[in-house]
Amino acid sequence: MNPRIYRPIIALPMAFLLMIACNFFSPTAPPGEFDQGQLYTQAAETLSVQLTQGALFATATDLSKPTQTPTQIVLPSNTPLPTATNTPVPTATQFPTATRVPPTSTPRPCLAARFVRDVTVPDGTKYAGGTSFTKTWELENVGSCTWTDDFELVFVKGDRMSGDDNIPIDERVEPGETVRVSVDLLAPFTKGEYRGDWMLADDDGEEFGLGAGANKSFWVSIRVTEVKEGVVLSFVDSYCSADWESSAGDLPCPGKGTEPSGFVVRLEEPDQENRKENEPALWTNPEMEDDGWITGTYPAIKIKDGDRFIADIGCLDDSEDCDVIFRLNYKIGSGPVKNLGEWHEVFDNLITRVDIDLSDLDGENVKFILTVTVNDDYDEDAAFWLQPHIQRED
Repeated sequence: MNPRIYRPIIALPMAFLLMIACNFFSPTAPPGEFDQGQLYTQAAETLSVQLTQGALFATATDLSKPTQTPTQIVLPSNTPLPTATNTPVPTATQFPTATRVPPTSTPRPCLAARFVRDVTVPDGTKYAGGTSFTKTWELENVGSCTWTDDFELVFVKGDRMSGDDNIPIDERVEPGETVRVSVDLLAPFTKGEYRGDWMLADDDGEEFGLGAGANKSFWVSIRVTEVKEGVVLSFVDSYCSADWESSAGDLPCPGKGTEPSGFVVRLEEPDQENRKENEPALWTNPEMEDDGWITGTYPAIKIKDGDRFIADIGCLDDSEDCDVIFRLNYKIGSGPVKNLGEWHEVFDNLITRVDIDLSDLDGENVKFILTVTVNDDYDEDAAFWLQPHIQRED
């Protein structure tokens, strides 16, 4: 017997059986009377017919394939059922929209410079102590303001090397233009490395230079590799570090030896009025006019006790009408010009030795000034200074 046909019988409720019994109540039984046995018999027969019909229907429709029994999940009696929670759904992150910000230009400072190149004296140039040289830089005006001819090159720190504190640039430089600025210097008399830093200054003395803040200096850097023993300043070796002028105005250095306005020339082996020398001399020729003069102002040098100024002075050969006045002057800082000695020289086959003790200037930074003046009428006034120098004993 197929168990599928009878399994539902077990699960039929009693109420269903009573309903069937009522439907099949025999009409022949008198009201209020019925045969209980007959009732059960009819109910059983009716149920049997319906179950048979159901089994036949099931056989025709469902028995051709297996019955899928649903899986039941049984939870322990004390397990709480999950409750629905309202979990918020995350919303999409809103990113800020890119905003195009126009670039801002940094305004140029009024006063600013850019280093272009070293025109002379590259870093590390070697010199003998006491040698004069001229350092020249090329700079560009990268500020928004014009540099006037009242602007100056100024020393700011390091080794001064006898350079002046302030040197006018003497040019008008528009923004975007370049200019060359120079300073005359003297190599120190002690072996070693030396560096001096310089900047520019406007007509109010405000300093400026290189870099983004226009506050960086530019410099000169040299090496002194040898020193002339005992000589702390050679006026011949450093003669173009001096400012030369005559009664006609400023003079170039070196001169050509023919200028009517006066000139200064270095002579390696000068022919003097009484002999030919193998040591160098300076030919200092005044302006070729009556009472004309020539003067050279040297960078400051610090004097020590015992220092001496030494030179031979006179007239050159073939200058028989030479008649001049030699003067050795000096100046300390911005003070007045003072005289250390004066000598009247003519062509007489004699040469004068000048030897002056400088001990009274001990500790001072002194600018020495060589001067030659025409004595009345000009006529072949070719004056010389043979090996002028400052001698130091220790």
